[in-house]
Amino acid sequence: MKFATVVLFTGAVLPLAAPPSPKGVEGMVYIPAGEFLMGTSKEEARQLTEEYGVHPSLFAGETPQRRVYVKAFYIDRYPVTNAQYKEFIEATGHRPPPHWRGREYPPDQADVPVTYVNWHDANAYAQWAGKRLPTEEEWEKAARGPDGRRYPWGNEWDEEACWVDDGTSPQTPLPFPIGCFPQGASPYGVMELVGNVAEWTSTSSQPPDPKRGWAWYVIKGAGNAHHLRFNFRCAARNFSAHTSRHHSWLGFRCAMDAPEEPAAPEPLPPPLTRPRPSVRPAPGPEASRYGKEPITIAVRPGSHGATLYVPYFPAAAFGLNLPEQVGVAGFPFGWSAKHTPIRWEVNQERTRATYQCTFEDKAMLKVTLQSGLDYVDFTIAIRNLTDQPFTGAFSNTCLNNHGAPYFEDPERDRTLVWTDQGPVSLLKMPIAPRSGEPLHGGWAVAAPDQPAPKGGNLVRHPFIAVLSRDGAWIVAQAYGEGVSVANNAHYTCLHSRPRWPDIPPGEERGVRGKLYFLKGGPAELLARWRGDFGETRG
Repeated sequence: MKFATVVLFTGAVLPLAAPPSPKGVEGMVYIPAGEFLMGTSKEEARQLTEEYGVHPSLFAGETPQRRVYVKAFYIDRYPVTNAQYKEFIEATGHRPPPHWRGREYPPDQADVPVTYVNWHDANAYAQWAGKRLPTEEEWEKAARGPDGRRYPWGNEWDEEACWVDDGTSPQTPLPFPIGCFPQGASPYGVMELVGNVAEWTSTSSQPPDPKRGWAWYVIKGAGNAHHLRFNFRCAARNFSAHTSRHHSWLGFRCAMDAPEEPAAPEPLPPPLTRPRPSVRPAPGPEASRYGKEPITIAVRPGSHGATLYVPYFPAAAFGLNLPEQVGVAGFPFGWSAKHTPIRWEVNQERTRATYQCTFEDKAMLKVTLQSGLDYVDFTIAIRNLTDQPFTGAFSNTCLNNHGAPYFEDPERDRTLVWTDQGPVSLLKMPIAPRSGEPLHGGWAVAAPDQPAPKGGNLVRHPFIAVLSRDGAWIVAQAYGEGVSVANNAHYTCLHSRPRWPDIPPGEERGVRGKLYFLKGGPAELLARWRGDFGETRG
């Protein structure tokens, strides 16, 4: 058997079985060489800001609008499907998506775009098929054509041209089979570029980090979990991500280099036309169990991660990194430093979990989780093992809602922080991109005498929350005193940094935080937080 070699960014070299025969350009659309209008003008960005009532920084990654020359290329007419991806799995032994049963995709989903694939998965498939992932420029040109249109089908919104998540189901609907949206064709006849799955590209969103083996790539198009129309525009650029990201709304299609003028391009067959299957409502929360059974804790041996299972959200698993980051200013103390193994101790009821570890004889870290009926208390303590005081201690804790579809919010319109005007959607707060992800933002907690207006860089209270899809429940991470809060849109992560005291030599200090899983909304959360932490400020 012949083998092709694929080099991943991490430096690993994997032999991949070559496809049985060249795939050629079957099922691909020829896009001629030439210029096209890419991005968003400052005037259109201003109009979008006013139309949707969002912060102007949301569109900063799309400006300025410019003319870009792209060489001729081929691009898949449709996203790669489960059936096509299965061929790759069978030929190469590549790992299947996590929601498959072994090497079998879910029943009746052969023609559904493959999802839960990270960038490495998508890139490996493309190379096995003798293709590559499209660049951001190629994807956008294939979508908007030479006339600079707003959506692939034109400048006016068309309800029949794509799927838009309406938020009525407790969980995000699955992608539809290809061929359900023939009215969504781009000027070149490329199909389903928005509204079914968002798609990986080969364009880096920031320089890679070779030391860590990290890289970030631009994602284009809206997926089945999106409903805000500005994310369905051809120019939208809000979903760049780390190569490890994988989601129920993220897939890919492939591209190939092409001659400037193909000898005799074959005419495309008519697009597929399939009736849309009905959207089956997924199981919702079991409200009758609220407040009757405690939340349970499952730990990940050897790591500082845990998973929380909430009885009244039976289809959800909440990930927790406790702490995700930890350290002391001026000392080489943190997860990158040498430390003793993490060994969790969990009680029989799985309602209490603890671990401790020592960092190079400089500090001891002690973590405790204790669950209740609708909350989880946690404490993080650091013991100073040196003869010098610890100043500038810090930690960051991440509550990951990626495994809880009822709370998944990749567009950030249901994720909230508190300002002087009350709870505010993150879409109305400024974005300060980090890590190559344009919707990864953070905001400092204001001092009592500092103003924290909506749309500024400060928040009033040290907690961050996300509402359920129907607004009936709220999940949050909180401290009594905090330094900052942050959000990672892809995984609907809620991040919080508490305010630490100084730690004298030989002594131990800690911080206490709380995770809430409440019936109700912002008012109920604020009342609980004030009761738990004795908050007296406005």
